[in-house]
Amino acid sequence: MPALLLTAHDCVGHIHLIIGSNAIANARCSKAIEVGAKPIIVAPPGAEVHYALQERIQAGQVQWMKKGFQDSDLTTLGRDEIGNVVDAVFVTLGGKESL
Repeated sequence: MPALLLTAHDCVGHIHLIIGSNAIANARCSKAIEVGAKPIIVAPPGAEVHYALQERIQAGQVQWMKKGFQDSDLTTLGRDEIGNVVDAVFVTLGGKESL
């Protein structure tokens, strides 16, 4: 087994792009909020949204972009100070789902 690399990041104010709306997406959002990042979900309008994630969206803790993922999301949804590039991307889609 290859050696693991442990890293630490200061994520306060960072944009975390999360593709999907399932339980894994909810867990990613939870951690993003915990470390001070701003989670943005990208999922189509008709997507099934995990109940806890829906609560976070309604509370204003998570922004939901109701659309399918596009490559341009990587360079348009991020912070102004780094050229609108997102700081981190997490793909939480299941095996049968596609980008």
